Amino acid sequence: MNTAPRLRWAYGLAIFFIGMVGIQLAIYTNQSMRSDSGQCLLVTYIEIGLLAGYTAARALWRVGAQAYLSHKWMKHFRSIQQEKLTKRLQYKYRDLGVGLLVVRDDAFVAMAIGMRRPTIILSDTVQDMFSDAELKAIILHEWHHCRNRDNAKLFFTKLLTEAFGYLPIMHPIYRYCHTWMELLADRFAIERMGTELPLASVLLKLSKLGNTRRHAAAVHFASATMDYRIAQVLEPEQAVKVKIAIVRPMLISLSFLLLLMISGDS
Repeated sequence: MNTAPRLRWAYGLAIFFIGMVGIQLAIYTNQSMRSDSGQCLLVTYIEIGLLAGYTAARALWRVGAQAYLSHKWMKHFRSIQQEKLTKRLQYKYRDLGVGLLVVRDDAFVAMAIGMRRPTIILSDTVQDMFSDAELKAIILHEWHHCRNRDNAKLFFTKLLTEAFGYLPIMHPIYRYCHTWMELLADRFAIERMGTELPLASVLLKLSKLGNTRRHAAAVHFASATMDYRIAQVLEPEQAVKVKIAIVRPMLISLSFLLLLMISGDS
């Protein structure tokens, strides 16, 4: 099943709504510059300022929060690095061409961190919990996130979702794209290993694990996409249908755009 058209459709829909907001703001600005009414000009500038200010503030907040959290977690993980295991896995998976770090932690940690130079983070608990084949499936999953620049894509999508929070359509699109990133990483691991059994075993074990032994930063293997991922490995021949609750958010977003147009013409 080719998922590229579906993802392009989702991204295209997001770009359409963001573009419409931008166009409307440009129309506002043009009309206000041509208007002879000082009161109309003031009201229009206030509307433009509030909308643009909210968008810029949310975008800047997300960029700052991301930079802080990335630095915080990377510093934390390096402080609890398990050097012997790190060197062992780095040598074993040296052909992957990405950084690999093993940390001391009782929780389940398996994630790719960083956007420019992604690093795979694993806890020593992961090695205790899973067999070599299962560990390889986990690493291949995270490697796909690294080589596909999923962290950067997910950050940019999250940035737009928060910056344009007044467009409800952005939230289901973000969840939809995140879900497919996880499914595609699983699919990549299955294809590389030639079997879905190791990854299926990992996912089934994690579904029984609950949240008590999962690290707060480890999102890839502890996400709300677990049901779709288990369905994919248990029935690999069946097409996975990812649901997206889009009708109501789209109607609300269209109503918001309509209000912008009406107020701009008034």
